[in-house]
Amino acid sequence: MPIITIQAIEGVVLTSKEQKQELLKKMTDTFIEVVGEVARPYTYCVIQETPVGEWSIAGVPLPDLPFLYGPEYSEMHAKANEIMRSYVAQMEQAHEDEEAEKRARAEEQWAD
Repeated sequence: MPIITIQAIEGVVLTSKEQKQELLKKMTDTFIEVVGEVARPYTYCVIQETPVGEWSIAGVPLPDLPFLYGPEYSEMHAKANEIMRSYVAQMEQAHEDEEAEKRARAEEQWAD
């Protein structure tokens, strides 16, 4: 039995009963489009709402809007982005080195 779980902060995004009902229907319909009608009677769709103040980003309980637009969070993003840029550059270089190695081996085989 498939279970589709939607997690949201209570009262922040899904603010009406009608929105929730539409979301439940559309999520189920989308799932069924992929797997087929045979699964419809067994497909559960659940909205789990977390009360405001019982969630956090980067360990900071929210909603703390000044934190989200302040320098500390901005610095966290900048540091994480720099780490990711460095990692991606390393992976690109490793891929280029691997491709160059393959070309060199192929050229050696053709030269023989």
